[in-house]
Amino acid sequence: MSEPRDPGSSRSDTESIPEADSSLNEEPQLSKPRIENPFPLIWVGWWVTVITVSDQAMISPLLPNLLNYFGVDIQYGGQITGAYFLGAASMTLIAGVLADRVGCRNVLVAAISLVAVGEIGAALAKSFGLFLAARTLVGAGSAAASLALTTYIGLHIPYKGRGKIMGLIGTGFFLGNTFGPFLVTQFVARLSLQSLFIGLAVLAAIGSLHSVYTLRGDPPHDRIAGSWRDYRSVLKNRGFWGLVIVQSLFTFGVMGMIQFFGEWLESVHGMDTKERGVVFLIGGLPILLGSPIGGWLCDKIGKKPFFVAVTFLLGSVTCVLPYIEQNVVGVIVLFGAVGFVAAGRYSAYHALTTRLIEEELLGHLLALRNFINYLVAASGVTLMGFVYSSSETTGYIRMGWVTTAMLMVSIPFLIRMVPGEPVEEEA
Repeated sequence: MSEPRDPGSSRSDTESIPEADSSLNEEPQLSKPRIENPFPLIWVGWWVTVITVSDQAMISPLLPNLLNYFGVDIQYGGQITGAYFLGAASMTLIAGVLADRVGCRNVLVAAISLVAVGEIGAALAKSFGLFLAARTLVGAGSAAASLALTTYIGLHIPYKGRGKIMGLIGTGFFLGNTFGPFLVTQFVARLSLQSLFIGLAVLAAIGSLHSVYTLRGDPPHDRIAGSWRDYRSVLKNRGFWGLVIVQSLFTFGVMGMIQFFGEWLESVHGMDTKERGVVFLIGGLPILLGSPIGGWLCDKIGKKPFFVAVTFLLGSVTCVLPYIEQNVVGVIVLFGAVGFVAAGRYSAYHALTTRLIEEELLGHLLALRNFINYLVAASGVTLMGFVYSSSETTGYIRMGWVTTAMLMVSIPFLIRMVPGEPVEEEA
């Protein structure tokens, strides 16, 4: 039976790696066995994800505290997240080469250790510039950890079951987004910002040791992998560019709304640090269900059609949230609904990415994808900071409409450029 041609195929016939059109419709044959028990991987992925996401999620509810501590204006608030994503962008291409050359587990261990170093630097920073430098290190470590973890899953878990595995690990992602803001706000209100960063450093160090003793080593590929020239193959992949465009438009809008949500709660609803944490906690609870439910659904009905549906639904509601200025209950409910839908897309997005190219180049593809997304995030939150500060009364409303427009524009790219489900899948 002839295979349908993959529009994302990019390598020449003279190269030793098989064409991507066959790899999109058949599960690649690994030179190493699949892992039979995925629970150790899920546990490590869950722990690492909770720590790194909790760190990133704390910026929104603690943004007023950080601005006051360093004595900077709100328009510079986006630079905190911008520095994080610039650090992520600077590291991710290197991490992609290393993941394919020296193994995913080794990269994961080193990355989490770098996060710990960055957290200690943030705790010791005495100026805004030094704090931004520390956040750059944290971003670099978090980016490398995320790439190594996703690559590990792509190499060891069959495509047919990746949605469920990523959905379970994704609960850590959204657990950090849900409970992280609440816990850090209560922690800072009782102790200090410095104590918070030291605590995160300790947890990151535990995660590094956890990865060493729980994950088995990742043997090298049959060929010598990890060449910088291999990025050219990724750049020729049509499906890669489709997902990059979709995720970039999502990140530009949604990241900005999350970044300034805590500031909006303070300025519009007059909430202090503890109250903002409670809003993030209660409103974030539905998010915990979004990831596993989304992973199960995308395995059942197909990753691509599910991804299209949740993108449209998310774009339909993001413009509504900023209009709720009097009803706190309404804010919490809609915040939870938006988070639930956004969480549902997590598994489909990552699963679609892991089947775009041969396994030997998966680390490269993920690295280049993340590199572009981090640059978009860094520029997006910075520009959104100026959108938010452009008007005291309508700044957040403008951000909501920008986000809706971005999500709706991304749908045609998703439909036309990203390959659909394979004709046949092997377990």
